[in-house]
Parts: sequence; C-alpha cells; structure tokens
Amino acid sequence: MKDRFTLEEIANWQLHPHDSLVELPSIQRGFVWKPKQVEDLWDSILRGFPIGSLLFSKTGNKLHLMDGQQRSTSIFLGHFNPYDTESPAKAWAIKGELPVIWIDIKPEIKPDISKYLVRLTTTSHPWGYQARENNKALRVSDKKKAMKIFQNHPDNKTLGYTSFKNTTTFPYDASFPLPLVFFIESSNPKQVIEKAKLHLPEYFCTSKGGFENKNAFITKLENELNGALDEIWQTVNNTKHICVLSNIIQDKVLNDDNEGENPTLFVRINSSGTTLTGDDLNYSIYKSLFPKGKDLIESAGLHFVEPTQVLSLASRIVASDLEDHTYIKKMTVRDFQRRIKNEDFKDGLINLIESNELKERFAQAIEILSCRSNALFGGEVPPVIVKQLIRKNQDVFLFLVYWLHCFQHQFTDEIKLKMAAKSFTFAWFNFGNFQEFWNQKIISSDFWSEPLNELLWWNNKDGVEFLTDPQLLRKYYAQSKVFEMFRDKSPERWKLLRDGTGEEVVKFYETLKNENYTPEKIDEFFTEFVGKIRHNRPLILLAQRDYINATFGDYNQMDDIEDTNVPWDWDHIYPSEWVYRKQYCNQGIKDWNNTNGNFRALALEQNRSEGNIESPKSRLTQEEKRELSFVNEDWFYWQKVENRIWDDNIEDHFQGITSRMINIYEKFWNDFKIGELIIK
Repeated sequence: MKDRFTLEEIANWQLHPHDSLVELPSIQRGFVWKPKQVEDLWDSILRGFPIGSLLFSKTGNKLHLMDGQQRSTSIFLGHFNPYDTESPAKAWAIKGELPVIWIDIKPEIKPDISKYLVRLTTTSHPWGYQARENNKALRVSDKKKAMKIFQNHPDNKTLGYTSFKNTTTFPYDASFPLPLVFFIESSNPKQVIEKAKLHLPEYFCTSKGGFENKNAFITKLENELNGALDEIWQTVNNTKHICVLSNIIQDKVLNDDNEGENPTLFVRINSSGTTLTGDDLNYSIYKSLFPKGKDLIESAGLHFVEPTQVLSLASRIVASDLEDHTYIKKMTVRDFQRRIKNEDFKDGLINLIESNELKERFAQAIEILSCRSNALFGGEVPPVIVKQLIRKNQDVFLFLVYWLHCFQHQFTDEIKLKMAAKSFTFAWFNFGNFQEFWNQKIISSDFWSEPLNELLWWNNKDGVEFLTDPQLLRKYYAQSKVFEMFRDKSPERWKLLRDGTGEEVVKFYETLKNENYTPEKIDEFFTEFVGKIRHNRPLILLAQRDYINATFGDYNQMDDIEDTNVPWDWDHIYPSEWVYRKQYCNQGIKDWNNTNGNFRALALEQNRSEGNIESPKSRLTQEEKRELSFVNEDWFYWQKVENRIWDDNIEDHFQGITSRMINIYEKFWNDFKIGELIIK
C-alpha cells in the first residue's frame, strides 16, 4: 500500500473512475465545499503548503476514502478539462456541469491572504466570485455585464444563465485568467497559449484585463504577459512533485466501531472537516444494511426530498406506527441504531420503502402542496417553495405525509386546498409546540376542515401567528398617524396604535379567540405577525408565481431561497443605493428597505436593462414589468416616487411599500381561501 499520492494520481480517481482502486464508502456525503475553500486550497498547493493526509480503509483490492473527499474533489477539479469532450471523468458527488478552476496570471487584486488569484466558475455563478473577497458573489452590475458578454455565444442567447455550458463562460472579476488545466496539461508555456487559441470563446474578455476579445488576449499572452505566463507555468509544473500522505485504518478499528452503539470513528474524522449530520450517518447505516434499498430511497424523493431526509421521514413514520401514532422526534444516530435492531421497526421500514407506499405518499403530498392540478387554485405553487417547506419545515411535511398514510382516501379539490393552506400557514407563520399539536390532531379525520381559530396563538403561547384580515391591515396602515410614527421614528412605531383602526384590530383578535387580552399581548400578536409578512420571501414568490414558473421552469433550489445561488435577483423597487450608508435618508425609508414590500424577484437577464439607481417610476413604467413584479395594485404610490427622497416627504414611499406588502400577503390569503378557515 502506498503511503503517498501525487496530485495527478488523486485527480485520476475521478478523471478515470473505471481504472481507479479508490472509491467513496457509503458513509461519505456530497461535495459541499464552498468556492472560497476550493480556491484557497489551490492557492495553498501553488505556494507549496502541505496538504492534510488522506485516510483509507481497505476492502479487497479497493481503497475506501474515509477522510479527504472534499480535498480530493477540489484537486480533481483543477485537473478537469471541460473542453475535452471524450473525457471519461465522473465526479463522485457533483451533478450537472462541473465547476472549472482558473488562475489569473497577473491579477490586479486578490484576497489579502492569498498569493495567487485562483478563480472558480460554477453553474450558479458562471462569472465566478469577487476577486478580493472570494466568498462573495459579484455585484449585480457586474453580473449584468458578464451576462451580456456570455450571450454572444449562440447557445446562450435564449437560455437562463444556469443553463450555460461551462465552456462558454469564464471569471469576470479578473484580469488575465486561464483554466488551470491548461498549465497542468502543457509541457511548456507555448502549449498553454495554443490551448487558449483553440478553446477560449471569441468574445473572451474580463473586467480588469483591458482587452476586448480572445485575439487581443492572445496578443497580450505572446508579448507583455509572456513573463507572467512562464512564471505561472513553472509554479504549476512544480506542483507535479507534491505528494499527499495517506494512512489506512486497521480492520480491528473498523470492526470495533461497527459493533458499537455509535459510529465514533466517522464522527471523529469528520469533526475537523465538513461534518456529517445525523441524517447522513443514519442513511449510511441503512445503505450498509440494505444496499439494494438505495435506489428505492432516491426514487422516493421525486427530486424534491434529499435521500437522507427520505430515510429520516420514513423512520419516523414507522416508529409512529409502532407507538400508537405519537409524535416521533428526529432521530439521532444512537436512536436509529437502537431502533434498527428491533425486528418490527426494521421490517416496517423495509416494507414502507419496498412497497412503494412511501413514494406514493410523497408524490401525493407534493401534488397537494403544488396545487398544480387543483381547479380551485390559479397556476402552480413554484417548486422552489415546496422544496423549501420540505427541507426547512420537516415536521409540517411529515404531518401531511403521515396523515395521508393514515387516511388513504380520495380527496376533493376543496379539501386538498385546505391541506395546502394549513401546511403553508404552519410553515410560514411559525408554528410552536408541534409535538403537542401532532399528538392531538394526527388521528382526526376532519382536521383539514376544522377552523384555524384554535391554532392561532394556541394556548396563548403556541400555534401560529395571528393571521389578520388583509383589508383590516390595509385600513390600519393607511392612517396618517401610523405613517407619522414611522416618519418621525417613534419608538412605539412597530406596536399597534390603538386609536382608530387599531381598536378594530383588537376586536378582531378578541372575537376570533373569544378572549380579552392585555395591551402587551395585543402588541405581541401584532408585531410578530407583521414581522412575518415583512420578511417571509416565499410570499413574494407565491405572488409572482406565474412569472417564476414561466421564467425559471422547474428550477428546484435545495438551499435557502436567500442564498446567492437562486437564478433571480432580489431587486429593490426603491433602490438600496439610495438608502445604504446614506446620511440624508429618513428612518422610515430605512425601516422598510429590505422587506417584502420593496423586494421583487427578477431574472438577471431582464434586470440588466435597468440601472441600479433608477426610480420606481422609471423602472416600472411598462405595464408588463408592473405585472410580473406584482406592483400593479400599488402603482398609484410608486409612480409618484420619481427621484431619491432627501427629506421627510416619504408618504408615497411608505404607502407604496406597505400597500405592496399587504397585497403580497393578501394573495396568499385569497388564493388559499384563508378567510374560509377563520371563523369570525
């Protein structure tokens, strides 16, 4: 057994997988390093810094990589040639277009702690990240410029940027970048230039290079950049002698760990790297016991539920069946290992998965949440919203799936709409004490038809926020006294103003619950609820769903929708550039700047024609833009905002944002018929 590997040998595990003796064990997870980590690793390699050793176990002639997957995959990406159409390369855990690693041979700027400017382009960020702060996405203005350049390629003219081929894009915030693999594969600097001539697109240019196309870039490489090119080639060539040390875990250590109550070894070796979650470990245990079940688990998720989560939910369903339908919390590794030794649990899990019932219940729940075939709902809930609910609100999704598991009937569109309405309400309005709720309601066959009243601040502390009639909200925020509280920065501005419509709000709360409340409790009801409709961005996507579905198709983002990887911008209607760090800006504008009323989801390719400092009036003059931006109903106010507001005349801004916030919430209220679930 070798005790060290060259970088090329490590890369070959994925460049030529059929010839490789190295594999990933079931315990490993996907590739989860962030672009900054990949770039920083290659900066360390180029500087000659030592790389942490690799840890293997041995099964027959095969080596299983127990620790070092993220480093190994990053090394592979540096050796991967996207222009080689005959390459047999297969990444261990990256789906779709592979990221490409570039190196800037003469950067104008680079991260403070780096010697080299290594660049990574990805599907979600085909233009790369910022040069100085390589953990940050490009500014929107730079994305727009890069998008315009990339659309010179005929294949990119009608595609969204997440569909661009990795051979048609390059890092934009750079000076003179070249794919790192050009240097690795070339025996001299001239061959690097030949590869650039052959493979780089004709429209190749960057923000800091000062050249307009590939020909101008090649001229620079052959002349004033020749010395920098030679230096980088030599540096990369020197890395071919670098070796990464390795160790093998003895069989006795593996056997002792497998027989124990807790997979301590895997937890320990991952504690300093990218930590495995309990779901990761449980899934690995399941795959080791039932290797044929892996495909069934993956297919059951229907591309909406990650395999680790499929198993987590399935395990809780079986455990609840065995424990009289009671709520089962998410299982730790110790919980799962204890239960899997129980024959009833093991047989129940096998039957649930192999019988396809789990897949059928997931499909049914996803269909209900999407409303795609519900005649009472207009359009379809964007898949990204459904995915986010499943990922971030597992208890809510499990409640729906398990209830369907218990009551396997045909349901009317009316009942299915109520299922979706309550599920999204629980997810978006902060349901508390789900365990007690489950134990009381899961076996109620009429649950979905029951009014929501009981669950609004259930027991005065749990349940969901106090959903408020949007017409009452609109009347409240239209009051001049409420506007003045925000304009004048009143410390009481977020609380409920009792005068005028405030009294109607109090009556609304007390009538629904048939109780009298203290002013403090009323303030808590109001502020917590308003906080949700101010900041809950899925409400925006729901309101803009026709645009989202038409523009982004079946885009399914597994990460938080606040993540920079979504293929739309969260665009400010009143420009953030008129607010951020501005000395003359009323607090009433700042209070509402980063809230739902001022945000719209907008495709970058559509957004590039708008300037970052255009007024709401100028950017929304066209009715089509108002329609897709969900602004038509509050256009009366936005059209009056023609310039940056320097003084305290902010009423049109305030009414535009608060009206739009309420309109977005009202879309949820009306489309899911929430008013029919609240008995006044």
